[in-house]
Amino acid sequence: MKGWARMAYNLKGIIPPVVTLFNEKGEFDWEANYLLADYLIERGVHGLLYMGSTGEFSTLTTEERKNFAERMIRYIDGRVPVLIGAGSTSLKETISLSQHAESIGASGVLVVNPFYWKYTERQLYDYYISVAQSIRIPLLIYNIPLLTGQDLSPDLVLRLALDQENIVGIKDTTEKLGHIRQLIRIKEQRKDFAVFAAFDDLLFPSLQMGAAGAINGTAVFCPELSVRLFESFQSQQYEDAFRANASILRLMEIYELSQPLFLAIKEAVHQLILGRQTALRLPLKECADLKERVHMFLNKHNLHINKVRK
Repeated sequence: MKGWARMAYNLKGIIPPVVTLFNEKGEFDWEANYLLADYLIERGVHGLLYMGSTGEFSTLTTEERKNFAERMIRYIDGRVPVLIGAGSTSLKETISLSQHAESIGASGVLVVNPFYWKYTERQLYDYYISVAQSIRIPLLIYNIPLLTGQDLSPDLVLRLALDQENIVGIKDTTEKLGHIRQLIRIKEQRKDFAVFAAFDDLLFPSLQMGAAGAINGTAVFCPELSVRLFESFQSQQYEDAFRANASILRLMEIYELSQPLFLAIKEAVHQLILGRQTALRLPLKECADLKERVHMFLNKHNLHINKVRK
């Protein structure tokens, strides 16, 4: 790969997959989105991901995705790296979203494999190479077989990592620790390749195996625990990391409170961070029962409202 020796990619740490907040008209609630960004940055996260699955990218138009990415990157103004989800079933649209992310100053893009149809590994290889060659910024592969119906093999990811310089890592949304371990072994042939866990309970064991960090849901509403775990592990304060991990494990219950799962995370943001409600977009509707379930969950784990601003 021409130029590889001159390039250095260093994405790491805790990068929350931020929820997207709307107003009653179904438009973006900019004040709420800005407040949430400030809250997460003030609590030490190492980056932010917008327009991922938790950010409801699949319900937004291409123009909405571009508008949101542009406004949030402008607001964050380089305080932390910002990744933008740019995946789509359409290669042309994915390239357009990726190039737009590059043009507005994104630190990188997260690209899910095209879903709906199941593709061969050769077709997936060509897809990712085409997107990566259309931009200069880093590209993270997004493997989420639960929603795409297709698991990306470590062999495919290795080929992509070795053949394309700016394919720099992967978010592996799988419960299989063995799959993450195989991906981390790519570092034996490409030292700067970054593997991010997605499920919160796999952050600690993934770090033990050499992962770069996590893009994990509980970090959206309780970032300090994941940040503490990561930074304690990096400084070899393993007992503190272990205690933080024990607290994170107890928070995994939130994924059982709603369908889609991001609704409970968004409600936790309402109750813990904003101190007010934002609106949902159809086909989602308000759910009073969810508010009560999340309230009970937060009380159970001694998490209390902490508004960022009045």
